[in-house]
Order: sequence, then structure tokens, then C-alpha cells
Amino acid sequence: MSHPVPGPLNTTTTYLPQRTIEHAVNVEGKGVHFGERVRMSIAPAPANHGIVFVRRDLPGAPEIPASLETVAEGDLLRRTTLRRNGAEIHTVEHLLSAAFALGITNLRVELDSSELPFLDGSSAPYARMLLESGIADQDAQLPVLTPTEGLAFQHGHAEIVVLPATDFRVTFFFSSPNPLLRVQSASFVITSETYVREIAPARTFAFFHEIEALRRQGLIRGGSLASAVVIGRKSILNETLRFPDEPVRHKILDFIGDLALVGSPVRGHFLVWRSGHSANAAFAQFFRKETQK
Repeated sequence: MSHPVPGPLNTTTTYLPQRTIEHAVNVEGKGVHFGERVRMSIAPAPANHGIVFVRRDLPGAPEIPASLETVAEGDLLRRTTLRRNGAEIHTVEHLLSAAFALGITNLRVELDSSELPFLDGSSAPYARMLLESGIADQDAQLPVLTPTEGLAFQHGHAEIVVLPATDFRVTFFFSSPNPLLRVQSASFVITSETYVREIAPARTFAFFHEIEALRRQGLIRGGSLASAVVIGRKSILNETLRFPDEPVRHKILDFIGDLALVGSPVRGHFLVWRSGHSANAAFAQFFRKETQK
């Protein structure tokens, strides 16, 4: 159950320009959960278009907007899934995270499978593609969702607090019973520069004892040590980590990708405890509702 604890709230009237990319980019890879090979193109889109996924492998090439209205609430285990009129798209969070951090609001993403390429398990390849394709301001704006008083939210074991701020900061607190990963925390002001340098390279992670159970559920068929940090009880199976606290940085990456579904830039200090995709999506619903009052 979600337990919002709203306080009196107003929003600022700050606006930022909408953005798209200048040139289309193509990418091919394997989906992490279903293991299918997928070809995908990321193309510019006009103002007020939003980020829209197109399943060109299905009859009629159905479109699925990246929005809170299309979140498949019952299908958020280890990934963020969007669904519209029976068409689904899985594991959108890494691309959305990169686009949101870079201020990109309008894209047309066409692919021939149900899941985005997982690539190296981080959002760094997507951030690099978007930057190399060129980012262009458009002749339209979006309001910046900004609380002027604190908000508190609870969803199961997850808790999220937002404090007023003039920038976008995420502080994440992660804990687990695993002896190698008892507690990690990290805090970053999210700008395009800090995101690309400090957050985007952080890969997804999994505990070794969970892997077989996830595979029995039909997940992580395309995962490997090349695209995920695997944590055992006595050691980390990968040869190296990209950061000493790579897991919690990836939690920040995922949180940003799920928060992108609010559809507008945000400001505030987001303090997050033990959250995952389901709680992130529920919080994004709450945050948008409260900041649009």
C-alpha cells in the first residue's frame, strides 16, 4: 500500500525548453530479461510529442507513450514495463534515465521486439548515443515540477521524502542482508555532466542466490557478467567494479528513469530509502499530482 503524507504545497512557474535530438541513431542488442535480439532506432520528434515507443514488429505498429498512464503496474519486477491497448514494452528505464538527465523530452523510439537492448547494463551507451546525435532546444516549454514545502511518501518498505531545492538532487539509501552489501548510500546533484560521469556508467546488479529463481520466472535470460554486477555471499563475481558503490548508483539511475514518467523536468532534493521500480512509479504518480495542484 502507498501512504502519501502531503503537506501544503505550491509550485513555481519556472519553465524549461523542450528538447529532442538532431539525428537518428540505430542500436542493436539483446534484451536482458527475455534474451531476444532487438533492433532499435531513436529518432527526433516534434515539440509536445513526448517520448513514444513504437512496436514496429506488431500489426499496425502500435505506439506506447512513456507516461505514468501507460505504466503496467502489475509488471514491474526488476524492470519498468509500459502497456497500451495490449502492446507492451519492457525495460525502458535506462534509456528514459539518460534522456531525462540530459533534458531530452521528445523522441520516437522504434523497435522490433518487446524489450529495449540492455547493452552493458548501464545507461552510459544511451547517454553517449544521445549526446553524439546532438541535442536541440525546441520552440516549446515544459513546467518544472518543484515543491515549495516537504513531501513524504511510503510504499511498502520504501520511503521517499522530497525537500525544496533549486536543483535536482537524489540521495539514495540502500540496505540488504547480504554481508557484502549491508548498507550503501550516495548523493548527487543531477546535471548532464554529473550524470554522464557519476551515474550513467553504473550497471545493474543481482544477488547470486536470486538468479535461478528469476530464471524460473522467465527473467534475466539475456543477462551475463558483462552486463550486470553479480554479488555472492563471499565475493563479487565480476573482476572489477566501475565504482566502489556501483549498486547504489544504479539505484539512483533507475529512480531517475522512473521519475522521467512524470513528463516534466523536476527540482527538489529526493531522499530515497529501499525503493524499487514499483515504489518509484507509485511515487511519481503522487509527486506529479501534488506538484500540479
